[in-house]
Amino acid sequence: MDRQLRFEQLQSEFSLKDADFYFLDLIPLIEMIWVDGANQEGELKILYQCVLEHIAELDLQASSKIVTTEDANSFLNRFAHNKPDSKLIAELRKLFLDNHNIKLEKRQRIFNFCLDISAACTIRYPYPLRGRISEAEKNLLDTLFKALLI
Repeated sequence: MDRQLRFEQLQSEFSLKDADFYFLDLIPLIEMIWVDGANQEGELKILYQCVLEHIAELDLQASSKIVTTEDANSFLNRFAHNKPDSKLIAELRKLFLDNHNIKLEKRQRIFNFCLDISAACTIRYPYPLRGRISEAEKNLLDTLFKALLI
């Protein structure tokens, strides 16, 4: 099934906005933020930086403004500031990964942002020697690494 059609089905089911389609590349970062159950300030700062870079990249590719600041804020409010539905995130990740035109450089950049998010914060102090990144985060990183074909 076509990515746009699948997105439209999810849009209907989960009340997504049209502009959310342009933020699919950020779904792995959203997953990484929430995998430990909490969105922490350090993680959000990294996400915000990625969002700004992503919007600039979209604008450059299209030679015009594709998404607005309001679109980005709406996406962040829904996905970064409030824990999103796990079924929705799983479906959006599939949509993101179905884009076979993502260049290796961009896949690597997305993965690097996920690494940064996983290392940015911990939910428990003190943490074990190899416990800064939780097992859930390690598992998600492994899944993303394989899925992104890095």
